[in-house]
Amino acid sequence: MFTHEQIWLGLDRLAASKGYSASGLARLAGLDPTSFNKSKRHSPDGKPRWPSTESLSKVLAVTGSTMTDFIALVDAPDSDGRKLTRKAVALEAAASLISTQSVLFNASEPFTLKSGKKSPVYIDCRRLISFVAERKMLMDHGAWLVRQNVNLSTIDVVAGGETAGIPYGAFLAERLEKPMIYVRKEPKGYGRMAQIEGVLPEKTDAGHAPRVLLVEDLQTDGGSKITFINALREAGAIVEDAFVVFHYGIFAKSEENMREMGITLHALTTWWEVLEVAKKGGYFDKATLSSVEAFLNDPNGWQDRHG
Repeated sequence: MFTHEQIWLGLDRLAASKGYSASGLARLAGLDPTSFNKSKRHSPDGKPRWPSTESLSKVLAVTGSTMTDFIALVDAPDSDGRKLTRKAVALEAAASLISTQSVLFNASEPFTLKSGKKSPVYIDCRRLISFVAERKMLMDHGAWLVRQNVNLSTIDVVAGGETAGIPYGAFLAERLEKPMIYVRKEPKGYGRMAQIEGVLPEKTDAGHAPRVLLVEDLQTDGGSKITFINALREAGAIVEDAFVVFHYGIFAKSEENMREMGITLHALTTWWEVLEVAKKGGYFDKATLSSVEAFLNDPNGWQDRHG
């Protein structure tokens, strides 16, 4: 038995295989051109809407396809030849971070963080935007992750957080076919004194407050999200989901902050996947990997021991 998402995936793939968009396929079958639009796949209250058996029958007939053909499209692997899984996505993202030197390990000469504390690991997601192939893969995976976990009919706008979240917000908004805005850390001191740039409507066409997906490059304990989320909510937006390329995944405060803010966090990968890939690939010596693992299991204790 197919799920709601699989049925719509099959229709999208059938349309693409015949050179049509979803609306073009509906028109070809003599249906309302908006019948298969993504905005109509869920009701306003988020309940799934299924294509009727009559619509499916008309589509198969007009494209000369059989139900067996349709089932094959549903079961077909993703464009890169594989069925994506959450674990595979996390490991591939981790591998990209290592290969682009966007994550670094150094136990002998620890990095000094903005807080002044020491760390044997360092991440720079800003670096990733310069690597075309890796960037494309990460953002394709990011769009897949969001689609898997968020009902897109409940997202009206994608918001990038200043500054590192802005390019990722743009990349993701393009793939999700959503309007984009970005949020400043504080209002600019001239002109309109705006803190939110772009167009954030007071109400959507459906008459409700705009629902926003916040996008940033990474999250440590989630503290920086508070500023952006508060600004969006004060502007009348509903914010319940956030996406990051990288989540530290080692600080309990991160989950606590998300719960308190009513936010569900969606992250491509964490330090744990980076460590797993580093071990398997032999990227670092055993002493470094051991020190990094000790840090990840007890970051505060490690920092206390290393001054």
